[in-house]
Amino acid sequence: MPEQEQDEQQRRQQSDRGQMLLLVLIFYLTFFSESDAPALISTPYLTASERLGRQRAAHGILNSTNWGDFSPHAHKEGAPPWQEPKYLNLTGFRESDGLAWEDLDYFKDRCRQWSKHAYPPQEGGDEWAHGSAKRTWQNATGTVQGKWIRRQGSAAKYRDNFNLTAVAPGVNWMVDDVDWGWNVTGSHGTVVLRLEEDDTPDSCYRETPKDEKESHTAGVAREISAVATFQDEETSAASFVMQLYGVHWPLQGSMILTTTSEKFAGIFGLPHLTPHAKFFETSQRLLNHTVDETLRERERSRLPDISNPWNPVIEGDFGGTLPRCEYILYLQLHALDHHYTHDKGFMDSSRSIIDDLERELRYPTGARNTKLPELQMSLVAWSPDCSYYLESKGPPLFPPADGQHLVGVKEEVLLSRVNYSLLVFAFVYAVQVILLKGQIKESPTPSTLNRLSFWSMSMMLLADGLVFSASSAWSVSASDGFHSALLLTFVSFMSSAIGAGLLASIRGSEPERRARDTPPATNTGTTNTTTTAPAPPPAPAVPQTSGTLPPPVTAGPPRAPSPPIIIPSDQDIDAEIAENVAAGAGAVPGLGTTTTAPATTTTPTNRPQTAQFAPVIFYFFLLILAIMVLTILSLSWPPRARSIYINTISFLYFSLWLPQIWRNARRNSRRSFSWNFLTGQSLCRLAPFAYFYLYDKNFLFVSTDYTTFSILVAWVWAQLLTLILQNFWEPRLGIPFPRGWMPEVWDYHRILRQDDIESGVVVGLEFLESASSSSSSSSTAEGHGHDHRGQLRERAKELRQRGMTLRNVDCAICREEMLVPVVMTGKPDPSWSMADMLERKSYMITPCRHMFHTKCLEQWFRKRLVCPICREDLQPL
Repeated sequence: MPEQEQDEQQRRQQSDRGQMLLLVLIFYLTFFSESDAPALISTPYLTASERLGRQRAAHGILNSTNWGDFSPHAHKEGAPPWQEPKYLNLTGFRESDGLAWEDLDYFKDRCRQWSKHAYPPQEGGDEWAHGSAKRTWQNATGTVQGKWIRRQGSAAKYRDNFNLTAVAPGVNWMVDDVDWGWNVTGSHGTVVLRLEEDDTPDSCYRETPKDEKESHTAGVAREISAVATFQDEETSAASFVMQLYGVHWPLQGSMILTTTSEKFAGIFGLPHLTPHAKFFETSQRLLNHTVDETLRERERSRLPDISNPWNPVIEGDFGGTLPRCEYILYLQLHALDHHYTHDKGFMDSSRSIIDDLERELRYPTGARNTKLPELQMSLVAWSPDCSYYLESKGPPLFPPADGQHLVGVKEEVLLSRVNYSLLVFAFVYAVQVILLKGQIKESPTPSTLNRLSFWSMSMMLLADGLVFSASSAWSVSASDGFHSALLLTFVSFMSSAIGAGLLASIRGSEPERRARDTPPATNTGTTNTTTTAPAPPPAPAVPQTSGTLPPPVTAGPPRAPSPPIIIPSDQDIDAEIAENVAAGAGAVPGLGTTTTAPATTTTPTNRPQTAQFAPVIFYFFLLILAIMVLTILSLSWPPRARSIYINTISFLYFSLWLPQIWRNARRNSRRSFSWNFLTGQSLCRLAPFAYFYLYDKNFLFVSTDYTTFSILVAWVWAQLLTLILQNFWEPRLGIPFPRGWMPEVWDYHRILRQDDIESGVVVGLEFLESASSSSSSSSTAEGHGHDHRGQLRERAKELRQRGMTLRNVDCAICREEMLVPVVMTGKPDPSWSMADMLERKSYMITPCRHMFHTKCLEQWFRKRLVCPICREDLQPL
């Protein structure tokens, strides 16, 4: 009954943990999922028909206006009517809305200046004339990053300057003492742009040349969207992410994108923001078609959709609408090097080399490819309501050392880097799996498992679980790089599974845990068992004389049922067996006749190891989930806070050998994990960090940090050096820990003194003379007895000068002799050289006074934790 109650209680605990895990998962999916629609917990402020009606009205204005209908310059006294400022009846484009449209001409001038510098026109031609040759990437899909600087507009704007209720009636604005979002106040920062261009025929407008004249560079227009991440590095403001939509003119390499919200109809007024009438014409015709198709699709839908199809907010709104600064982005692609735009020997001169390069990137055929040029562009971002500019940092205003505007790679190149990196990471984890299997072979018994630190293995398992979770999410959500992500998921799962099995074995082998988990024995009645014959009377106890060492603390109490064992002075096992046979006992102590005992004790079966380890796995899962959520949230933190968080997590992770060092010191254990495992795991776990900390072209666009990585490497190797010192010197490194900090343990490599031998602390040691006589005969038989005796004399003479003598004893495991230095009576402890320390590490003394070779006893301990001679329980190494 107690076992059934215990199992029932355990099942209830597991059920409660499962329910808690389900609640945590629902909470995460509800509050951290990305969506471009308003949150379900908020009240819709516009119905689907009202929103669609407003968008249709704005589309009508887009379709019916002409170039020059929007001219919001400052009012001039006495100017003729045709020079009066002109506005559009669009949200945000009205004079009453209060936006800083007087800076529009300056914005267009800055766009022209960036275009002339990045893509110079032909000499003697129009500022937009570039000839028939294509000199920029025709498809801008890719990722770029760079630095920006802030410039204030001519008129400062504040939140009190706007009446949002009049600008966008019917919207539940959060305006009570709330600062606007996406408002940049620092003077410099960074930006990351992820561009995606749609070059399908339905999303492209191509002008037909008239009179066989050369087409204008604005004659081709395509839809494009971008996800922009702005980070203010001067202030403690968090980064923000926005979605923008616009038009790309591939022949010119120019792009204009804008946000579209309830208070700014950016996509409907975008043609009026272009720097030239030809750009206005082609963008108007393109947007008339694409916007109309989007609205028609919503009108045909049977389910009402209240979301904004051009919503700039990626993470979604919760409980109302927060006013945010609106943005207009102008991007100009830089001209490629002439090697990529004019190479007669590369391909047919009638075809564009850039078109061939892009075709090969998208549909690889194995053609010869030179080094691909980077994706580079200049940026001018203008906020008409918050009235400031963000310009990319680079020539001609700044030297190239300060910045090269925005630089990155095309999407195909980035995906290739991602696939290659994931394959390399998968190979690294495959090596970790091999190392784990090798360590399991090195630790097959409770004795060897006892040496390993539970917490060191836990830190490795936690990291493997994080990688498995991240790669699983990637392989499920990403269409590109699926196979590489799936391979990484598999090998990281194998590493996690094998590591969890080893961790469970370590946890189950800890003596303190086994003692706590093992229930007391209970009487079950009379049972037939096998017992030994009556044992002879015990030998009298040996009185303890002065000068002898106290009994070791770790030695357990004597076993009452076991008969006493007579230990011969020469450690001769054959003589011990002969004495046992002469006394009428079995050859091996413990074997005898079969009798019937009146009663025995039985021990209930312990709980399965998997059931005991299940709570640990549950806590691991919760910790992994917490770290993942915190890491995702840290992406929007200020740079300094995010850097501190990442570096702190990395430093704690690479402290994985500290628990093992502490366990070695507490248990006085020299050896733990194998050296192959220690060095291999350290290198494998440093490899991914080296990729992100040292490689400036990593696929996450993380800034390099050589100093931090050097500190992490030095920290890891400092821990490995400490483990080496613990192995070859002593586990506690000679540190005098205060009493109570460390448990008292038996020193298997203790210094031998003449007093210990005389008092019987160590048995079986002989003088050098007898050792020389016995060894000389065997050595002479081998042909080198004279040299061996000479070496022994020289060694004995050297030790005698330092107050020590040389003794010998036979190892009961390998049956070979050991030469042991012993300190003479009354002599102080000599200064031990490195050679002396290594010699002292060659033998081991057990608490039961027997000596063995270190290698022999360590190999024995891999099988059993008892003395090979007297079967006394021994403390693990």
